[in-house]
Amino acid sequence: MKLFQRLLVAPAALGLMAPVAVNADTADFASTTTLSGSAVFTVGSVADGGTADTQEELYMQYAYGLEVNSSFTGDDLFSAGIVTGNASGPLASMDSAEEGTGALTVDSLFYSFPVGDLSVTAGPLVDQDDVVAATTSAYSDAFRLGSMPYSLAGNETGPGVGVAYSNDNGVVASVSFVSVGGTDSSVGIGADNGDDVTTVTLGYDGDGFGGGLVIASNDGEGGTGGYDTFGGGIYYSPESIDATISVAYDTQDPETGADATDLFVGVDYEVGPGTLSAAYNSTDVDGSDSLDSTGFEVSYTYSLNDNVTVTPGFFTVEDTSTGDDDTGVVVETAFSF
Repeated sequence: MKLFQRLLVAPAALGLMAPVAVNADTADFASTTTLSGSAVFTVGSVADGGTADTQEELYMQYAYGLEVNSSFTGDDLFSAGIVTGNASGPLASMDSAEEGTGALTVDSLFYSFPVGDLSVTAGPLVDQDDVVAATTSAYSDAFRLGSMPYSLAGNETGPGVGVAYSNDNGVVASVSFVSVGGTDSSVGIGADNGDDVTTVTLGYDGDGFGGGLVIASNDGEGGTGGYDTFGGGIYYSPESIDATISVAYDTQDPETGADATDLFVGVDYEVGPGTLSAAYNSTDVDGSDSLDSTGFEVSYTYSLNDNVTVTPGFFTVEDTSTGDDDTGVVVETAFSF
């Protein structure tokens, strides 16, 4: 999950403009636009970093993004995401990392509107994981490790359409279609020589617990390699302690290469003025012990004020290319405005 990646849940996304929608059903409603932004400064070093175990010096990178949200009726949402960054080396795997040259780039552009109990999303720049109703993990996913690396990788972006559904009983569902080749006039949307990916989710969000299932399929017709995935996860927040526990399991069956599975466990626990987070994941690739890996992280996020948070943390992840562990000590400072 990258810094400015959004999970579009029907009521949540369309509710962004709820405070200004008092007269949305009358002619008195005036369209409104909000601009928000975020920046993350990341500094750290990774022992045995990189494929050659030589990228282990202390260095710094940044991520910066702007998000423009507009509503024209009080129930709809136009969203544009603009990002840049300079991520490189072993810290490019941090959740906040954004690659770039310093030039602002539009990386997300879509429009959402309600149709009965449904939220319909469509636009020229939709990520594979933009329209996801099911919650498979409540873990903060704000440091290095994350759940659902296959089913919700978000690697494909292009013209897309999605529909999300929720009801008062907690049942949620979504389906989306993204055509990577839809940005090329010589390929087109849904073409025989372009990659198209379909993602379907089903879940339940209860009081203090819930979970979901995700199926994704890339037809691979664009030559980048198709795949089928299936994953699921649950989360639980016990009443006795201020913590959330998440467990997720994800699988991938690629057209070429070996099948892979990933097990993820994450815990967020409120301690003092902040949140202590810890996570573990284990990846298993069929027929290849050298590609199997495990990872572990611990971080603590606390707010200096309403707009600035600091997160020091530690992670260790197996480097399958050398067999040595990449061990990182990192401090991130996030600004929101």
